[in-house]
Amino acid sequence: MTVRGAISHLDLNVSDPARSIPFYELVLEYLGLECLDRSEDRAVWGQQSAAGTWWGIEIRAPRGRLARDHHERNAPGIDHLAFHAESRADVDGLFDRLIEAGYPVAEPPREYDYTDEYYAVAFDDPDGIRLEVVHEPMANP
Repeated sequence: MTVRGAISHLDLNVSDPARSIPFYELVLEYLGLECLDRSEDRAVWGQQSAAGTWWGIEIRAPRGRLARDHHERNAPGIDHLAFHAESRADVDGLFDRLIEAGYPVAEPPREYDYTDEYYAVAFDDPDGIRLEVVHEPMANP
């Protein structure tokens, strides 16, 4: 039996897919997801777990009103999406790639006091959706 409650997929509506798809391509492929489908206004990345199940993220144009254009920590909706990293070097490596590609970083890599040795970088996608990549040794015993 597969784990109940494991993530199946996340769909993100973005204001400009041509601007957002390259951003997510850099981040998601760095984290080991593979592009499963791509067109001008949509892209899907996925990753298979050790148990054989897949989860994915789809980036697509919205249908309807745009909600926001910058990150608002306590606004309704997703506050942020955090991904595990295997090491501090992975966190630092993504930070370097974001900077090299010209993407702004909201919070450069550093330790936080959430748990012992919690080390993360936080950055926003072109629509203000906050993403975080964290190395947390306690989460990967």
